[in-house]
Amino acid sequence: MLNIYSFLYETIGVLIIKFLGKFSQKICAGEKEKFGNYGFRFLNRTIWIHAVSVGEVMLAQTIIEKMNFGKDVVLTTSTPQGQELAKNKLSDKCKVITYFPYDTQKAVDDAIKAINPEMVIIVETEIWPTFSRRMKELAIPLFIVNGRISDRTFKSYKRLSFFFRKVLSNYSAILAQTHEDARKFVEIGAPENRVITSGNIKFDIKKPDEYLKHKYALLFKTYDRKVAIYGSTHSQENEHLIETYISLKEKNDNFKLIIAPRHLEAVDSIEKILASKGILYAKRSQNPTFDENDVIILDTTGELSAVYSACDICVICGSFDKTGGHNPLEATIWDKPVITGPNIKNFNKIYKNLSDLNCAFVVKNYGELEQKMSQFLSDNDYLERIEQNCRRALEKNRGATDFTIQYIEKYNRELYENNQI
Repeated sequence: MLNIYSFLYETIGVLIIKFLGKFSQKICAGEKEKFGNYGFRFLNRTIWIHAVSVGEVMLAQTIIEKMNFGKDVVLTTSTPQGQELAKNKLSDKCKVITYFPYDTQKAVDDAIKAINPEMVIIVETEIWPTFSRRMKELAIPLFIVNGRISDRTFKSYKRLSFFFRKVLSNYSAILAQTHEDARKFVEIGAPENRVITSGNIKFDIKKPDEYLKHKYALLFKTYDRKVAIYGSTHSQENEHLIETYISLKEKNDNFKLIIAPRHLEAVDSIEKILASKGILYAKRSQNPTFDENDVIILDTTGELSAVYSACDICVICGSFDKTGGHNPLEATIWDKPVITGPNIKNFNKIYKNLSDLNCAFVVKNYGELEQKMSQFLSDNDYLERIEQNCRRALEKNRGATDFTIQYIEKYNRELYENNQI
């Protein structure tokens, strides 16, 4: 089965990638590196960390800033958005930031020669058969950290457990977010003795310096105003969300909004919606304030987590369509109340933890969203209680990063003692 996979990926798969790359900047970004042409070669061994895109880069940052393995760190991503954020946040911590190779024998081997890893850490869940096989053959420890499997993915993978059993045996250890995730890994074929529940590193997200809160409050002139943010909106949600804001604005004249699209290509369509409804707006790149505008569109990369600090109410989107939601903890870290739509399949466990401590609220539809936002706008005491709940929720769930680093250090120390690496 693995031979069939390799043949199909290296023939049909590569042809499809090259064809689609002609029409998509996202796919063709880093094409040279993805095919193994890195232009550098490390003589000394490195720590190779892979973080697919923006969310995983944030987790990688948490690990890298605590990790002290005494080696150069090479960070790879798969997307240009991940590259941009990684270079903004981690250029001083990583020797090289580049792209992960395609799963062909040549690209993987060329990447290994260039990066010369002593170990590889995959953030969240990336399962590449050729890559993992080569790690096993070369006796390079390979870890999945903060691993998770969505319900939808689990159903697909379980049907192919005969295939994944061989692939997952190549991993040195899989550190899963929850007991349920650990169970899923075992059921799709991972060796039970290599799957450990570590907790969720997302809860260890580092709160940025407090000055950022004051910086954005001053930049946007949010003082004496109530400000909501729609974070990571998707195209099908934008018009409904803006209508909800308009309805609330009619009853709260000094109510302002920041809208942050998940993909910057959506900025033009958001502008058209706002203009058609006669709303005063500007884009963040124009350095606007709320003195002249009711709505600011966040059309920059890498600022969302800090901008949450300047808001009173944080609505995490991608949850009113079929996307499955986005990470609420970037807002919770600022002690902000979070509201989300009903579709949170990608972050069920996190929302369960936050909801149990009354600092995140799942609404069924836009009508309930308006009701909940209205409650926050009218009750300052309620907002203050939520802030306290946020602090308790984070403290209760911290520790996964330390556990992960200690486990990997111990694993590698034992290998050294046994002269295996």
